[in-house]
Amino acid sequence: MKKSILKILLIVLIVLAVFWNKSAQNSENVKKTLKIDGITLNIEIVDTDATREQGLSGKDGLAENEGMLFVFDTEGYYGFWMKDMKFAIDIAWLNKDKKITHIEKNVSPETYPKIFYAFKTDAPVLSLYVLETSSGFLAENNIQIGDFVAF
Repeated sequence: MKKSILKILLIVLIVLAVFWNKSAQNSENVKKTLKIDGITLNIEIVDTDATREQGLSGKDGLAENEGMLFVFDTEGYYGFWMKDMKFAIDIAWLNKDKKITHIEKNVSPETYPKIFYAFKTDAPVLSLYVLETSSGFLAENNIQIGDFVAF
């Protein structure tokens, strides 16, 4: 009887250790930094359908040097809206080379249900990444179309 209880306890401890290790690895992968023209930005990476759909919705805001980086599996025409947003943001679309191809500044929650896409002279532009920052961050740091992002 004591041996079976010890075996069960040992199994439970192993399972807990495995899950704890996986959650620690996941949290390490979520928070990163990126640089644009020498400016460091602390980012949260969202790279699953569920986390991309949630995005910044429901959050109260971002700190001055914080952002969210949307990472997609393939290049595409990715639209963003302000559903359930509580604050304005800047949005930058990046191509596969991590070059900024389009920027929307000061996008407010009141723009919902409008969807914002990356365009260049009325033609859509493929993106692999999209960066959201607090409103004004891109202008304050002179970040422009054509700048490269390192991460």
